[in-house]
Amino acid sequence: MSWLANAVSAEERTRIEAALASCTTVSLTAGSSLDADRLAELSLVAIEQGCVFVSTVRSAARRRMVVALAGGGSLLLPPGAGEQIEALANSRLTLVPEDAQRALLAIPSAASAIAEGLTVRLRDCQESLSQFSRPRHVDRLRLKLAQLARVYGKAGAGGVWLSLPLTHEVLAGMVGSTRETVTRAMAQLMREGFLRHERGAYRLALPGKTSGFRR
Repeated sequence: MSWLANAVSAEERTRIEAALASCTTVSLTAGSSLDADRLAELSLVAIEQGCVFVSTVRSAARRRMVVALAGGGSLLLPPGAGEQIEALANSRLTLVPEDAQRALLAIPSAASAIAEGLTVRLRDCQESLSQFSRPRHVDRLRLKLAQLARVYGKAGAGGVWLSLPLTHEVLAGMVGSTRETVTRAMAQLMREGFLRHERGAYRLALPGKTSGFRR
């Protein structure tokens, strides 16, 4: 069952399940991908489990850029030409074509969930774009990690824990840097005490800002 059908009345759940009956569900293992050609004529991609990102390659430098990141219970627009969906962790996706989206938008709870999901995606995009106003790569990375922590982090001892399997290459794609530059920036953030890498997770020191995080 899709998360779109959670926490709604039995009547609306039945209607949502009927609207999703024609949708394809795809499982991706970590590191695998779906390119835009395989996702033609879709309107939405619902992330049911796991975590994925949308990437594109800049032709001049052949450098991968990460243009969106989404975890379970969220939505993505289908990738455009030259883009692909890559799995950061083992993931399950529901591919929603246009006719299924129209049926979902006729159901109040589903329409509300879609509107909220796309609003979150737009807000995330605006925040990500604003980070490129910072000329120093270390400042971009600091802001990106704080952004990721607000969405995916969990408050714990000593700060906010971010357990996403983020490689330096993926982080470089998010902040418009090279992997080598991100490695140097990470080292600086660790020297400053802002960041620690422990037990396979990142711990961010965000003093006074942990009350709104999951525990």
